[in-house]
Amino acid sequence: MLQTQQINLTINEMVAALSLCGYDKMAGQILNEQELIKNESEFNRFVQETETKLRQKGYWDDNRETGIAKGLEDLLYLLVHAKKKIRCINMRKHRVLLIHLLNKKHSLVQEVKGGEHAFSFYKNNDGFYDILREHFGMRDTETDINGWQPIQMTDELIDELHTSEPELLLTMKQDENQAMALRDFAGDFLRNGQEFDNISFMKSDYVKDQSEFDDIQFLLPGNNFVWHMNYENVEENHQVILEPIPVKTYFEEIERVLTDFFNE
Repeated sequence: MLQTQQINLTINEMVAALSLCGYDKMAGQILNEQELIKNESEFNRFVQETETKLRQKGYWDDNRETGIAKGLEDLLYLLVHAKKKIRCINMRKHRVLLIHLLNKKHSLVQEVKGGEHAFSFYKNNDGFYDILREHFGMRDTETDINGWQPIQMTDELIDELHTSEPELLLTMKQDENQAMALRDFAGDFLRNGQEFDNISFMKSDYVKDQSEFDDIQFLLPGNNFVWHMNYENVEENHQVILEPIPVKTYFEEIERVLTDFFNE
């Protein structure tokens, strides 16, 4: 296992390093998603300009064929060839957490925020509960939610809430004639930018250039609990159920599912 301290890259540095190491497909995907480059001449200039920044950070080595320092090149190899990963998106803070499974003992953790990618190695035996909970900004609590009933909505209403005027959700939150659960959900949804966070379980095949989603969980952080979206029956009856679940219970279950996914 490669031993290195945390490696930090801007998105430009990451794209350039991937390209120089021969991972053009992945570099191209990021370029297309971010709309960084319009043509080949721009790309060549982009790589040359980024080289200077990689040198300044100590990630450049003139003695290597790729020009990329061994520690960073080894990390990129592991990143590209990881077959299983968990992607967690925090919509309110615009942050992404990716956990790339390397082997039974180690994972590569990638944190993306503000255009910066931070990479570090993680021991699987340390568990994933805290890293998941903290990414979504939840306190380590187990609030009693006895008496709280799940909220049932149509998928059409969920879609409408994503695009409705914020004033509508604010009215729902302040309407004392509504059930407390619905009022709390409206407030939490408004605070989260009218979006659900999500956790995706992904499988990738670098050789075939394929990625697939094994499962996606949608969640909405509340003050002391998590709204879990149960959409198992959405195709059958167009209904989704929003279940309030205590923080500790929720992330312990996500950790269990993640561990099973990595071990299968």
